[in-house]
Amino acid sequence: MSLNTFLDLEPLPLDQAEAVVLPIPYEATTTYGTGTRFGPDAILSASRQLELWDEELEWDPSQVIRLATAREISPEAGGPAAMLEKIKRVVHPLVAQDKVLLTLGGEHTITLALVQTYLTRYPDLTVIALDAHADFRDKYQNSPLSHACVLRRVWELGRPLTLIGVRSYSASEYELIKVAPRLTLLKAANLWDPEYWNLALENLERIKGPVYLSLDLDVLDPAILPATGTPEPGGLSYYQVLRLMKAIIARGQVIGLDLVELAPIPGHLVSEFTAARLLYKFLSYRYQDRRPQ
Repeated sequence: MSLNTFLDLEPLPLDQAEAVVLPIPYEATTTYGTGTRFGPDAILSASRQLELWDEELEWDPSQVIRLATAREISPEAGGPAAMLEKIKRVVHPLVAQDKVLLTLGGEHTITLALVQTYLTRYPDLTVIALDAHADFRDKYQNSPLSHACVLRRVWELGRPLTLIGVRSYSASEYELIKVAPRLTLLKAANLWDPEYWNLALENLERIKGPVYLSLDLDVLDPAILPATGTPEPGGLSYYQVLRLMKAIIARGQVIGLDLVELAPIPGHLVSEFTAARLLYKFLSYRYQDRRPQ
């Protein structure tokens, strides 16, 4: 019988956990394909099929990480602003206790509330977002809180922002990105050039202080992960994303992560399984200093 937890681990009270998987099945502003509200449950279900042995680092992270799976934050009917406030109310006590939140979306809009909350604990925070889209519009479909605007809202919080894997943006987004301070853009196409790739990794290694990582799953090529609402050709490979995560974690403290924009395709399980594996790999890298010697 499933325990309805990430990796099917025995339930652990939140106050005993150091890392918390938090499902937020929120979907209100998706603009093409739909179904991101089913993403968190699909990832949790797929995680129960993962091998717990990390073949790369040769250890079992689940044995040493105090990992809990929280109850989902149910969608708020009052609109995006009300939902963001609800998220902040729920996650603030966890952030105040230095929990590493591993949040499963849901649409990308949820990232704004998570970053806002983490800033109350880490005012020197840097945000790194892996995404096919810039998400830098001021408004989309008359909403400043659309998932197409989320990274613009995050950037407006005044902290450095690095966008990785982007390959789609509007003319107005492009004009702002060209001149925006505190913003670094690492385009998907350029990351396939070995020299540029090495420079990108060096850029990540120079980032100081705590980092929040937002992983929009459409950063991956749709041949690898097709189940997103707005798939874009020309994305990153699975191993590129792993290498980026390793570099980000190696340079210092990563205090939180979200995985967003999975829109499961019925009968097609590769996307949610890949997402679950990415999350487990993140945990393996994040806590690898505890590997048995």
